[in-house]
Amino acid sequence: MALAETARPDLMNPSVPSERRIDTRVPEYRFGIVLLLLFATFAFLASGPTGNWVALVAVVLQGATLLAALSASGASRALWRLAVFVVLVGLASATAALFVGVDDVSGPLFLLNLLLVGAAPVVIVLSLVRRRVIDVQTVLGALCVYILLGMFWSFAYAAIGEIGSEPFFSQQSNATLADYLYFSFVTQTTVGYGDFTAAGGLGRALAVLEALIGQLYLVTVIALLVSNLGRRGRAS
Repeated sequence: MALAETARPDLMNPSVPSERRIDTRVPEYRFGIVLLLLFATFAFLASGPTGNWVALVAVVLQGATLLAALSASGASRALWRLAVFVVLVGLASATAALFVGVDDVSGPLFLLNLLLVGAAPVVIVLSLVRRRVIDVQTVLGALCVYILLGMFWSFAYAAIGEIGSEPFFSQQSNATLADYLYFSFVTQTTVGYGDFTAAGGLGRALAVLEALIGQLYLVTVIALLVSNLGRRGRAS
């Protein structure tokens, strides 16, 4: 019998409440879409575009990614309402920036970033734990969390750079979000090119922490999921 059939027997059981059947069905098949949207969001932000239109495109990509992650994870209605509200506020602010001339839309964008990199990984992990199935969708969900972790650290570095009195990087006094994203993922993957280095003690400590967490995540969570996926595939 196929994994998908054995993993969801409650979907065919009329005695199970419809709410539970929906919760177990929703997280089954959309983590691939979330991963594609994350790649698109990262590629756009990391390319360093400029202009008033950038905020609108960023809101559309981040909002779509956030809502797709919540949909794939079967998030609660309260979190859905909050996410939709923030996305709508972000769209309104970005549209005003483009057509009316509002300059600062950092507030709504910050809220979107906070929900995307803060709430999305949590609901994805809870969804994967609730499913208790190791399949391709589980691996895709875990990869989504890995990319979200890299984005989380980049926004943390950007916040330190904005709040601190000194530049975050030793080599760059006016760093952009593209610089922070680049530094975060280079650090997380332990490539370590060295073209950007944190100037302060806090930045250096967080960079080391990100590198450790990133490598531990790859060699434990991802490796374990992939190995178990291979065993299940041979068993079936």
